[in-house]
Amino acid sequence: MLLIIISVLLGATGQLLVKIGAKHLELDFSSAHLLQSLLAISKNVSVMSGMVLYGLSFILWVKVLSKVELSYAYPFVGLGYIVILCFSYFVFKEDISLFRAIGTLLIMIGVVFVARS
Repeated sequence: MLLIIISVLLGATGQLLVKIGAKHLELDFSSAHLLQSLLAISKNVSVMSGMVLYGLSFILWVKVLSKVELSYAYPFVGLGYIVILCFSYFVFKEDISLFRAIGTLLIMIGVVFVARS
């Protein structure tokens, strides 16, 4: 269970770092500017740190899946939604609609049910 939670938190943190870095990038993926955009991404410390955390998350996830059933482990990925929702609200000052909050609450309830199974 601890490896599942660590993997999910690393993935969510990676997502947050990519968002932070992406705010400072102006990307154009047309053929004329593709290389320039890829170089800008590779030079962005936040985006690259996020990718490293994704990689670590993936490695831990492989370890998790070697030990537990996928149908047990995968619903815990929903915890990432909760982490992201909280950071989006408090750090990025995003508006969270009632429906989004209710949906996240339902995800939390689902994770609790899976954890108890």
